[in-house]
Amino acid sequence: MRLNEYSFFRVVRQTLSMLFPFALLGSFSQMIYRTFLSQNGLFYNIAYFGDWVPDWLMIGLQSAFIGIDKIIFNLFGILVAYAAAKYTARIYHRDSQLAGVTGIIVMLIIAFDYGHVAIDRATNFNWRLLGTQSLLIALIVGYAIGQIYHWLGVERNFQGTNQIISVRERSLYAMKPLVMSVILAMIFTYILNFGWLSNVLRNVYSQMVSVGQNNQGILLTIAGKMLITTFDWLGLGSVTNSGMILSGGPFASNLSYALRHGSAWNIPHPFFGGSLYNSFASFGGNGLLLALTVAIIISSRSQGQHQVARWTLLPTLFNSEYAAMIGLPIIMNPLYLFPILLLPVVNIVIAAGAIAIHLIPPTPYPVLIGTPGPLISFIASNGNWLVLLFTLALFVLDVWCFIPFVKIIDHFEQKLYLDPSEVDYYAQN
Repeated sequence: MRLNEYSFFRVVRQTLSMLFPFALLGSFSQMIYRTFLSQNGLFYNIAYFGDWVPDWLMIGLQSAFIGIDKIIFNLFGILVAYAAAKYTARIYHRDSQLAGVTGIIVMLIIAFDYGHVAIDRATNFNWRLLGTQSLLIALIVGYAIGQIYHWLGVERNFQGTNQIISVRERSLYAMKPLVMSVILAMIFTYILNFGWLSNVLRNVYSQMVSVGQNNQGILLTIAGKMLITTFDWLGLGSVTNSGMILSGGPFASNLSYALRHGSAWNIPHPFFGGSLYNSFASFGGNGLLLALTVAIIISSRSQGQHQVARWTLLPTLFNSEYAAMIGLPIIMNPLYLFPILLLPVVNIVIAAGAIAIHLIPPTPYPVLIGTPGPLISFIASNGNWLVLLFTLALFVLDVWCFIPFVKIIDHFEQKLYLDPSEVDYYAQN
């Protein structure tokens, strides 16, 4: 309730709610490509699509769904900057449409790659800054643009039905905030392109993924995955499920041993980070979002939460969870930070203990992309039924632990559904 008194957090909530349909479309496209059209996809291999689907049709479908996925998620930051600037300006009764367009222009200026202009005169962008991995930056940029329109723009009288500002007057009123926004964007661009921040944004996420999954220590696995989840919560994560990628020497040694002996018992690295996380702490991506979605469907009394959970259940089941991150929302929602950080840790510790006492075998085998989270451990253990029952018990525990937080969200949803000032604004416009 206290955070909601700050305009920035209200803008974040409104922006994510507005962009949920786009994230949902991108997640469905990502799920269909990964699961049905990718050569490493689950249903692609089960149904042998490569054998009976004509090449021209397969290539066309792959291009279409990859295109939707890339266009939406690689340009998501532009949509965020537009919506954040629009809603911030609307709070102060400024020209929200021109503020939103200014947000788009400023994001493109910031992301423009000036290093290659003099060489080939090409229009190159730092696509990371325009995509989902810089959502927090886009939110801050959009909010800053809205504040510039607040201080330098002209208040519009929305209450007078006969007082209509002409298009030309609107454009002239926007000159001051537009010019100031561009100047500040150029200054920020210089820092971002030629300073340390751009390199940090480019490398830190991949380094954390490497620490979290390509090691043999449980503590490093927990630390790495908690940092990744924190980045996802801040809006600095990737839509690609990093937990599905397994590589490195320990993974190869485990797989080689299991194939030679026909068993996963007694592999040389039973606590390999990537296998532990993928099998027991990644139900629906980072933060166990599949368990949260099921908890909402079971216990939530909020119609809006129910609708979002039902829409996102299918892509989240197949590990395309970004729609749930946007729609529930998870990003920058303090009430969900505690469970999405700690419940995966609980799962990893319990699973490592079960492996240590030989209750269940490790899970060294690779799985196909798009395999539902609760089934990853079953397939990665070569069909061990004890592992499946153990994983389903963990999943039920996670759902049960999420339910109190869902009820807390329901309680605040009733109070934060819509501010009275926003109700007046929408009624008049």
